Amino acid sequence: MILKRVAWTAWALIPVAALAYHFGPGQRSYIEDRAGDLLSQARTLGAAAEQAQDAAYQAHLAALRARRTALETKTPEAAAAAKAAADAEDASYAHAAAAWTAAADKLKLAHDMLSAAGSARAQTVRIARNRALIRAGEIGEGVGDLELMLDTLADTGQSSSELADQAREEAATGYYYGARLLRSVGKPASEWREVSGQARQNFRYLAETAETGAAGPRAAERQKNLELVLNLEQSSDEDLVAKPLPKNSPRRGGEGLRPGNRAGKTKRPPRRRDDARGAGGVGDIPGGW
Repeated sequence: MILKRVAWTAWALIPVAALAYHFGPGQRSYIEDRAGDLLSQARTLGAAAEQAQDAAYQAHLAALRARRTALETKTPEAAAAAKAAADAEDASYAHAAAAWTAAADKLKLAHDMLSAAGSARAQTVRIARNRALIRAGEIGEGVGDLELMLDTLADTGQSSSELADQAREEAATGYYYGARLLRSVGKPASEWREVSGQARQNFRYLAETAETGAAGPRAAERQKNLELVLNLEQSSDEDLVAKPLPKNSPRRGGEGLRPGNRAGKTKRPPRRRDDARGAGGVGDIPGGW
């Protein structure tokens, strides 16, 4: 009789255990699996966006060549070819921007799910989404969210973490793209220089901290990024107009980085040395950066 009661009690507790699992680890496991499906879709969309970006960059280079030919020959035929190349460039970048937006939207869904489940993966997905937004031309939105993320990491004592470095590098890249775009459309120096200053400060901080941490190729890459920003600030308008945009830059979107139109508590990383560090020996901005 006692064994029968124990058996019935255990049987009665099975639904309770099942519900506890469903609303506890089971629910988190389901969310993780669903987010994994979304991330797989995002990777597919991201690969398509990369291809579209490559095509847009090639169209950009073709447009630069056509414009140079038109300026040199001054013939109606060359002018018409330059106009057609510029139209093709605009269409290619619009296609790439749409592809990056689709990837960013899918990443947002995955991020929201992972955040709700308390998954540590949510932060890296957040960075990936903002990278996609920046490439889509939503530079202000992407950089603004990365700045908010850096604020949160600083508040929790993680300002020197690898995660913070990744967020800072993406934000600095967005600032660089934005400054280059603002300058290319003739915005005042006071406006684009404020944006390039954010890129310079963040890249400088990354380059300096790499010296005491990650050595080798990573440190050299960060130093080169700093020099690219300094090159942008030191180049004349005539020198810059003939240089291609960075390969992963959008064609539009710098206006989203107007002074005073960014989120976050502070845009200035910790200072260690003078801002002019690395100014010597700066070469041309290479195509494809």
